[in-house]
Amino acid sequence: MQARNDTLTAASIGAIAISLVTADHEAFGHGGACLALGGHIQILTSSIFRCDPQSDWIAGAGPLGNFVGGAIAAILARVAPLRLVGLKLFLTAVAAMSFFWEGAYLVDAMLTRNGDLFFFTTFLFGILALWQRLSFAAAGVVIYVVTIRLASRAFLTMWPDAAVARGVARSVWLGATFAAVVAALFYKGPGWADLRDAVLESSVASVPLLFIPRGPSGGEAGVTLARNPFVIGAAIATVVIFAATLGRGVGAL
Repeated sequence: MQARNDTLTAASIGAIAISLVTADHEAFGHGGACLALGGHIQILTSSIFRCDPQSDWIAGAGPLGNFVGGAIAAILARVAPLRLVGLKLFLTAVAAMSFFWEGAYLVDAMLTRNGDLFFFTTFLFGILALWQRLSFAAAGVVIYVVTIRLASRAFLTMWPDAAVARGVARSVWLGATFAAVVAALFYKGPGWADLRDAVLESSVASVPLLFIPRGPSGGEAGVTLARNPFVIGAAIATVVIFAATLGRGVGAL
């Protein structure tokens, strides 16, 4: 009889993954572009970024950070051996949450005519006609649906029993949600906009992790994700650092 996968370890992997995904977008993407263009970071949190001076290239750099980080993680997840199940799960989580974030963000940006991706596409193409906004929104839907399919396949590679795989995916989502919410609660600025956006970009955008993969249960159990004290400790340290930096906010508030 196969040992059960460790829920706490899976949740810890989710917490570390969303911290990296957020850093890819906000710190490495927006922040890196701001510094590269000679700007000064005014505000850098888990969901808010402002640079002086502003630049449309900086707006596009955040989503680009997720797309690049997600693509690298997806490639590495595909080649990572099953015996390194913790690493494979981490890379899968990073890829899935990166593309869920940006796929959903692209749809929202085009419908509300607001956000980084709307500003950047307007900068590139001028005022967007309705058909252009709908085309970009459709592209976001495609990204989202393809991510669901690829993430499902990745989880089933590790756990052919869909019910077992779904249990692990849900633990990853819960860990990511916990990390995102805890970090945002430390925001030192006024209001709840930072917390709202952090939850939307991480938890809400990645909600398919609660329901994938679909399929019959009772198949092969797959590999076992054993309890890993090192991963759990690393997650605690990551959340603390995440809360103290991007969570609390860097720069003048």
